[in-house]
Amino acid sequence: SSWPQTTTGQLTVSTGSAVVEGSIGQTVTLDCSYTLTSTYTVRAIKWYRVEDAIRDPVLIYDHTDGTAYAYGLYRNKASLVNMNAADQNASLRLTNLHFSDNGTYECVVVARGSGVAPQEEAVTMELVAWVAPNDPIITDDYNPNTNNLTLTCTSYTGNPAANLTWYRDGSRIYNDSIEVFTSWRGYLDAQSTISAIVNTGQSPTFQCVANHPAFTSSKSVSVTLGAPSVSAINISPTPTMEEPLLEHDDVILTCMTQDGIVPEPVYEWQHDGGPAPANAQRYGNQLKIFSAQVEDSGTYTCTATNAMGTDTGEVLLVVGGFIDIIQGPQGGASTSTMGPGAWVGVALAAAVAVFVLVL
Repeated sequence: SSWPQTTTGQLTVSTGSAVVEGSIGQTVTLDCSYTLTSTYTVRAIKWYRVEDAIRDPVLIYDHTDGTAYAYGLYRNKASLVNMNAADQNASLRLTNLHFSDNGTYECVVVARGSGVAPQEEAVTMELVAWVAPNDPIITDDYNPNTNNLTLTCTSYTGNPAANLTWYRDGSRIYNDSIEVFTSWRGYLDAQSTISAIVNTGQSPTFQCVANHPAFTSSKSVSVTLGAPSVSAINISPTPTMEEPLLEHDDVILTCMTQDGIVPEPVYEWQHDGGPAPANAQRYGNQLKIFSAQVEDSGTYTCTATNAMGTDTGEVLLVVGGFIDIIQGPQGGASTSTMGPGAWVGVALAAAVAVFVLVL
């Protein structure tokens, strides 16, 4: 097949590529060349961006006086690759490629012979500015009555949309449903959904891999079907002997479970066997205690639950005092309980001031 071109008897305009692609920030060249009969000379080269049949000028070059003028936002980024008429090259160079540069571009060459009216020919091409999408994420929906697991992988705000593929325990899955949505500012969101029947006792791992021309390597995310396991409850900021938790500190407790477990666990919190304090709010696997008070001290229990099982962990929180880190049986120190059966001790050391009056 031949490249796009237009021609009259005396003038032919063509492009070496009907689609030009490049990453954001790069310099790209829109290829355009022309040929003339010996009795014709080039008079002007004009570049337009075309949208809905409306031509917006990008750059106009007048061969008669050798001046080139770039318009609007193209003033500091558009230039001709070669202004030597003998080379018959009308290619356009665009620097610092933006997503907004996407679209259809038209190269117009105007030529004239002696004693005849000017002739004009044009060729169009598409410019695609690659925008690397976000890393893929997986959301899940599990029906324990039917053992049906539905997983949706989404990679947001790319151009073009990311190419998504699924694997189960390393084997490719082909029966996925793929959709592409146009998001804000015209970016493209790629979404791929699979459904699988999983039997009791199985713990399959599902992987979604995203490929994109702007990626130097593919991006992936994995999930595994199984019950949650609470490995720790982290306290932030981390209390130490030198910097204990004080009243009015904002404290965050994070219930740590294994990454990528599905179904997504639901987290519940208790304080000394009762509800969490009124000044605490739940955010996913976190409990945020705002402006902590001494009465917020105590044992906090996190329960992580999904359709496959439940696990709990505990931590002792001390507010308004010094923290004594007590060594565990293995010699390790900890301020959090690492799940059922783990050992941790945190004690409040009283500060006693003794004043001696010598008479």
